[in-house]
Amino acid sequence: MRQASTQPSAWHARAPFVLFLIVAVAAPMFFTTGFQLRLLSLICIYAVLSMGFNLLYGYAGQIAMGHQGFFAIAAYAYALLQLKAGFPPLAALPVSLVICALVALVIGVPLLRLRTHYLAMATLCFGLVISGVANRWIDVTGGTGGLLIPSISIGEKTMDRMTLYYVIVAATALVLALQNFIVSGHLGRSLQAIRDDDKAAAALGVNVAVQKLRVFVLSAVLAGLAGVGFAVVSRQVSPSMGEFPILVSMLTIAVVGGLGTRYGPILGSIVVVMAPQFLTRFGELETLVYGLSLLLFLIFMPHGLSGMFRSLTAKQSARFARRTPPRLPARHTVKKGVGR
Repeated sequence: MRQASTQPSAWHARAPFVLFLIVAVAAPMFFTTGFQLRLLSLICIYAVLSMGFNLLYGYAGQIAMGHQGFFAIAAYAYALLQLKAGFPPLAALPVSLVICALVALVIGVPLLRLRTHYLAMATLCFGLVISGVANRWIDVTGGTGGLLIPSISIGEKTMDRMTLYYVIVAATALVLALQNFIVSGHLGRSLQAIRDDDKAAAALGVNVAVQKLRVFVLSAVLAGLAGVGFAVVSRQVSPSMGEFPILVSMLTIAVVGGLGTRYGPILGSIVVVMAPQFLTRFGELETLVYGLSLLLFLIFMPHGLSGMFRSLTAKQSARFARRTPPRLPARHTVKKGVGR
């Protein structure tokens, strides 16, 4: 009986992941143009970026605002490794992520001693430094014009947009599975303990400094992976990748999707990427309508879309539980003569 009772909960836990895969794989059947495939790819890319922030802030409670810096670092490293060092794309990707991790490790040791708004300001300054370097180191970064990168080729065949989209979907699914594994494991429980009360977590034996650094580096690597994906889809890198709009998009996705939730980054990314396509009809009022919509969203759904779906699911489960009659215990008959 115990095994049967755990199977539905396990299915409910996996159902959103399976649904994401089905929708992502089937989407190109309905969205076939190059522009539409680019939007679908950007949804996945921004979701990966937001997953990194979600782990760091949503689960660990460390409010860092320098992800746009790592987004740009990995993208520039990926481009320069190909253009200057002659690396093939498949080799440039892991090396660029290692570079991103090393930078995060170096700055994370001193910065993670800070807390709350001090950490936010310090990491924000880091992002501004990266953007400034990208703008002014013209000989290496190309300045404001950025760098053009070649399309990915396997042998003599160039990867088309459809294949690239499915590669990005596969990468997003792996990151989502990694996030879910971390959240449901020992590291996830340690991060949530640090978020709730780091002193109490330390008293329980959690190495707070090490766990903070681990999730900070992982968050930076995920931001870097998203940056490489953005560069591949755009076929160029530019200083704008390390600037404020990327940070604003990431924060908006986190808030709209729901902080500290597993599938909030996916839901938030869909809304934030697709919303401008529907708001263009408002012309010059597009930004105003977007801002007012976001404000109303924060007022009426402060826990994001994931919180709304969780609330609806809880209500449905409670309603179903009230309708289901309780099971009566099985009757055991005692045979005559037994025990005499």
